[in-house]
Amino acid sequence: MKQEKGKTPIDQTMLYLENYREMQRYVRDAVSEVDQVGDTDKYNISAEKAYLRSIRECRAETIIWLEHMDKALNSLREDADATGEGYKYDALAAVYIEGKTYADIARETGCGKNSPKKWCRVMIMRLSIKLFGAKALDNGANCAEIEDNLSKTG
Repeated sequence: MKQEKGKTPIDQTMLYLENYREMQRYVRDAVSEVDQVGDTDKYNISAEKAYLRSIRECRAETIIWLEHMDKALNSLREDADATGEGYKYDALAAVYIEGKTYADIARETGCGKNSPKKWCRVMIMRLSIKLFGAKALDNGANCAEIEDNLSKTG
């Protein structure tokens, strides 16, 4: 998926995480084949084939992106577990994949109310590098922000 102008890789990572569950739903539910259309007599299916092709392309792009995201998330989990920070990954997964709130996590873990948000912020910065590679570090301000946040919450 193309990166929007003016959005940093961290912003893009947040956007993708915030829409992760919806992208999964889209892949599962998108109507991209003629046989998925109920009453084909109501529609001029031959005229709609180009539109269905467009939906297939969007669906394929979303599938590829989700695979990339899943691999990056798995790598992030492995790294977090290896460094004893699995709880930070768990907070990220709870918020963005399971749909829980920061308050839910704080209540479940007994941590301070701001801790889950800080943990997620650290994980998002690390995930942005796994998703966007060097591009996540291209902007000097982003690199400084990542280093600053990692030292504060790491």
